[in-house]
Amino acid sequence: MPNSHNKAQLPSNPTLKEINWFKKQINWGELPHFYHLVASSVSECESILDHGFDNAIKRIIDKRNWNLEALGIDPNELYEKESNNKPRISLHQVFTERGFELQAFPFSNDTAIDRYARHDESMEFRLWDPLTMKTVIRINQLHKFIGFYLDQGDEADKALILHSHKVVHKIIAFLQTQLNIVKVDGVTIKAFYQLCEKDSRLYTDDPSSASAPDKK
Repeated sequence: MPNSHNKAQLPSNPTLKEINWFKKQINWGELPHFYHLVASSVSECESILDHGFDNAIKRIIDKRNWNLEALGIDPNELYEKESNNKPRISLHQVFTERGFELQAFPFSNDTAIDRYARHDESMEFRLWDPLTMKTVIRINQLHKFIGFYLDQGDEADKALILHSHKVVHKIIAFLQTQLNIVKVDGVTIKAFYQLCEKDSRLYTDDPSSASAPDKK
């Protein structure tokens, strides 16, 4: 049980590091396994824009993989000046049995697709591989963690959930500067949290019932 006499407090807009520190202060200096699992996943998502490892975002915004002809971009001017012609993407937020996911779908003509495509003249990417490009980020077991918080969690657990929502918003905002984001739909972390407050079955059964993608 947390030490009720501990005077540690969270700032109004805490960083993940501050949330982790606070969690340790109210939990006898330890990070519980479940909390650590989710916090580590959030940390990976938060750093995805900074580290140099290959990931879905880097593949999607890599101009070398853009179908320049479909976009009407002169290859000689690709890196010389900013173009308003950017590949269209639909972003979908969904909770699966694995946790929360932000998914990306390219367009073929005017239809968002969910399939492997290569050298498709109607698509604005030269290659689209859902295995490596569809899942932009995933926060592992977040649906179960939300349920855990609602059942027996503490202030640090709630702060971690709120922070994860902000991280997703930041990533979406970044993608909107790099691509033509046609649509952002699905169930946000905030909306799912509010739904779970009303119906515990969403985090004890199949969370995907809260949102189902409609892609071809």
